[in-house]
Amino acid sequence: MVFSKRPPALLCALTGIAMFSGCGQRACATDYYVSTTGNDNSGTGSKAHPWATIAHASSYAKPGTTVYVAAGIYTGSFDTYASGTSSAYIIYQAATSNFSAPVNCAQIAADHENLDQCARLIGTYSDTWDNYGDYVSIQGFDISGPGINGIYTQGNATAIIGNHVHNVLPSTCNSEGGSGINLNGTNAEVIANYVHNIGPFPSACNWVQGIYFLQAGGYAQNNISFANSGFGIQLWHWPSQIALVNNTIFNNASGGIVLGTDYSDFTVDYIEVRNNIVASNGGIGIQEQGESQSSTGIHNVYTNNLVEGNSQGAFSLQNGLSPASSVLSNPDFVRYTGSSKGNYHLQSSSPAIGNGSSNEAPSTDFDGNARPQSGRYDIGAYQFMNP
Repeated sequence: MVFSKRPPALLCALTGIAMFSGCGQRACATDYYVSTTGNDNSGTGSKAHPWATIAHASSYAKPGTTVYVAAGIYTGSFDTYASGTSSAYIIYQAATSNFSAPVNCAQIAADHENLDQCARLIGTYSDTWDNYGDYVSIQGFDISGPGINGIYTQGNATAIIGNHVHNVLPSTCNSEGGSGINLNGTNAEVIANYVHNIGPFPSACNWVQGIYFLQAGGYAQNNISFANSGFGIQLWHWPSQIALVNNTIFNNASGGIVLGTDYSDFTVDYIEVRNNIVASNGGIGIQEQGESQSSTGIHNVYTNNLVEGNSQGAFSLQNGLSPASSVLSNPDFVRYTGSSKGNYHLQSSSPAIGNGSSNEAPSTDFDGNARPQSGRYDIGAYQFMNP
């Protein structure tokens, strides 16, 4: 199978958060700065005189620009339109309050640290952040809001990395749908995000998802998605050639991972689902759906997934497909609560340790630790680290 690969300029080592190195092919484009103390009218976008909003900074961004956003609370929904190129992304990077270092709010939230360290984007209507630019990377933010989606992108090759996306659409369930991360652009890259409480959870709502792919190409890896009203990850409408690898999906009300379509002239095919923990979800753990057998294809692959404790069973696949090398055992998390108060690293007794596949596995885990360890590839977003 052929999947979109990470752009050569994007270094996803994730030791703290993915960063672009040097100027490279970006011709040393001007970088800009945004702060809660900034001003869109009198500011210059410099570190000393920052702007106040990401949307304003986006209107000046060119291929290779990084927009650094200082820690603090930013209230209001907004759109970004600027496009980078395949070799010179536009990066929106959360940073400390004095711009001294990047911030990875997914890791901060997962480690139960103080969210005041984050650039916290709180939407007020519709989607919190709508992106329409191609070759854009959104890195390290805390994103919430009452609207339909936390992050929505229609751009090609959007990279969404290290974000804490939570408490979106908390009281609504209808056919308009919603999601934490909505990928309505091709070749999306969704890496090491911490996504939870999307929709009116604990109520089930099939229309509201944690992570939602609508188009072809791309991958999701090292994400942790839980306590959402719909599915932890859903692929629907026109998805194909997508890899879901080393994600940890649990306690979602409608199910773990689902793929399918409601279009009779489209087949969801060439999907790889590998090395995922899918545990303790309502509904089925991993399933294919659609109006007919032709809704999903014969080239989808399900291998080396740990699938356990889902209320309506482990797998429901079509076209005679069967999973391979599955682990049907409790994942033995360090502390399972089903909520953001838990710790979803692996205990030394976990059957996820050493039972993953090297095929399509990311080179690092959610924390930025290297894969493999001691020659082992583990299942899920966290690689087990010996004390």
